[in-house]
Order: sequence, then structure tokens, then C-alpha cells
Amino acid sequence: MKKIILTALLLICSAATAYSTPQENPLARENVANLSQTIQYSDQGFAKKPVFKGATYDILLFAFQKGQQLPAHTISLDAFILVLEGNATVIIDGKEYEVAAGEKISLPKNLSHALTAKENFKMLLVK
Repeated sequence: MKKIILTALLLICSAATAYSTPQENPLARENVANLSQTIQYSDQGFAKKPVFKGATYDILLFAFQKGQQLPAHTISLDAFILVLEGNATVIIDGKEYEVAAGEKISLPKNLSHALTAKENFKMLLVK
């Protein structure tokens, strides 16, 4: 009996490790994307690309070259920015914030906000 259990455990372990790397498991990479590589910078202005549209929210990817700006505007719902690369100045309701890679900043609904890239800058906007 112990031999059967041990054999069964070895088979389970070998099956689990057979799919432990993304190259070997065809489903492992199906939903994986490197967002920073998904969008390129543009000399014609900031680049914008939809990433996901949910029932109640959207996720957009942006790329700004140094000095490019998102002009002041308002939106009627709460949103946030997740910085992927670089750093920028975000102005919310007249107050300046510096944000850098790995940081998140909230954009409260109905408050004016704008952005200026201090260097090449990529971000996700969730709204």
C-alpha cells in the first residue's frame, strides 16, 4: 500500500512540475503581458492604448516622452494612476504631486487634474 501511495505522489509531483514553467504550459502565458512593452512612445504626443474594459471600469495604458503633457481636465468618476516607468508631476485641484515608478495616485472625481512627464513615463489609468 505504501508503494502505491508513494508512486501516486511521485506521479502527481512530476505532473505538477511538468507544467511549472511558462514555456511548457500553454495556458500559463495566455493572460500574461508586459505592459511597459505593449505601448511605445510617440513624437506626435502622448500615446494611449486601452488595455481592459470591464462592466464598471476601464484600464488605459499611456506613454509620455519627457515634457509631454496631459492637459487639465475633470472626469465624473474616481480613478487612479499606477506608474510603470519614469516619473511625472501630477496636478490635482491645483496641488502638485511627484510620482515615480511603482507608485499610485488617486484622482478624485470632479477635481481638475493634469500631468507632465519629467522623463519618459508610462502609466496605467484605472477609471
